[in-house]
Amino acid sequence: MDHIYRGPRRPRMSMSPYNTNSLVIRNPYQPMWWSAAMPGAGHIMIGKSIKGFLLFIFEFTVNLQSGINEAIEYSMVGQFQMVKDILDLQWLFVRLATEINQFAALASKNKAPIEAFRLDMAEINYLNYLNPWVAVVWSLFTPGLGHLISRNIIQGVYLLAWFIVVIYQSKALPSVYFTATGHFEEATNVIHWNWVLYLPSLYLFAVDDCWSRVIESNRLFQMEQTRFLKDKYQNTSFPLL
Repeated sequence: MDHIYRGPRRPRMSMSPYNTNSLVIRNPYQPMWWSAAMPGAGHIMIGKSIKGFLLFIFEFTVNLQSGINEAIEYSMVGQFQMVKDILDLQWLFVRLATEINQFAALASKNKAPIEAFRLDMAEINYLNYLNPWVAVVWSLFTPGLGHLISRNIIQGVYLLAWFIVVIYQSKALPSVYFTATGHFEEATNVIHWNWVLYLPSLYLFAVDDCWSRVIESNRLFQMEQTRFLKDKYQNTSFPLL
């Protein structure tokens, strides 16, 4: 008796009212780079959010306990003996990243169905065209906002929460205030560089990830629209180019 598949063997995407996840063919060096810069970021980028969130926490814990960011600060100002004194080598580990391009290629080849709309009592999610630069600009204002604009609520709230924690712990805002009022010594004394050095990774990853998600969402939107119009309105005797 032949086995009957009741659904796609490898779905192209999955949508909930709070988030959209999809299989995307991308350059493997992109998530590999982000996994090296900020462990967990590469996993979030390829859709493995739970593992990515856990590795994010791991990254913050290891860096704070080992003093890596503080060591970077001292090395930038030439205080190499302080680098040796501050590092705690027992907290240094090797980091890894993974990719899922083969599954994405198979899902695309098998023309897995694409869900266009999800609704529940609290939220609505749907495929729609969005200018990726809009998400990028919001991410540059605050990491996570670009994800919220593109309806990736889970990743957006997570990145926004970490951004708030980093801004608070780094004392960046008091430092900016003292700098603006000309109190440069107070600005230098109050800031915590071991937290400030997380900001470049948070900002750049938020921009890169929301750009990639919007581009893929636009592609899925166009693909779903094409399939719908072809199935409902195209004459079977007219080949679609």
